[in-house]
Amino acid sequence: MAGLIPLGSVVDPSKDVFPSTGAHLDVRVIPQFGPQKGKKIDPKTARTLLQNVLVGADKRPLVQQAGNDWKWNFPITSGFGKRTAPTAGASTYHEGIDIGLGAGTPLTYKGTGTYRPDHGFGALSVADPQGNPYEIRFLHTAPGKAASVGSTQVPTAPTLPTPEQNTDTLMESLFGKKESLRDILTSSLLQQALARKQTSQLDEFALSNPYKNMTITPEQAMALFS
Repeated sequence: MAGLIPLGSVVDPSKDVFPSTGAHLDVRVIPQFGPQKGKKIDPKTARTLLQNVLVGADKRPLVQQAGNDWKWNFPITSGFGKRTAPTAGASTYHEGIDIGLGAGTPLTYKGTGTYRPDHGFGALSVADPQGNPYEIRFLHTAPGKAASVGSTQVPTAPTLPTPEQNTDTLMESLFGKKESLRDILTSSLLQQALARKQTSQLDEFALSNPYKNMTITPEQAMALFS
């Protein structure tokens, strides 16, 4: 079930553990599947995920779709890829995008996912509408508390019943009880064998019966009951 996951807030530059030219948010997206697994990609290609990132007390989407276009509601101050290092210690290849936000701006994610705080940033594990897993990192933030809403795990395939279990289900539906096919066949064979044995015994008795050819007259029969 979707919910709201607190992601901390933009940190004051004086307390930032990363090199910074001022208060801002650095968003990085890392697929956890396919050939790009573990690699940082341009966050602009993950807008369907980032539209669920809500900014400020009024929870305004970081980016949102307007018809066939996408609108970023806050200024992008540094894009993804090669760049001139903006300050000492900063990278010359930016692995995310910088968003111009003031210190203390709260961040929230709307949806299911798991958030964990780290040193100077927070990481959110989520899945896209197709179920593909991603990690989104929020740098230059004062991380919030660990939180989880719903599940982002890929569901496992149901365990298929064994042929014996299928047979048990069929026997239960046919005979009202869970009895194996082997037991039913064994019982049937035993009954047939007993029937043949009884028939054989009767046949033997018929052949060996000394009275089978005896004839009794009506007078003799009446004498038996007189």
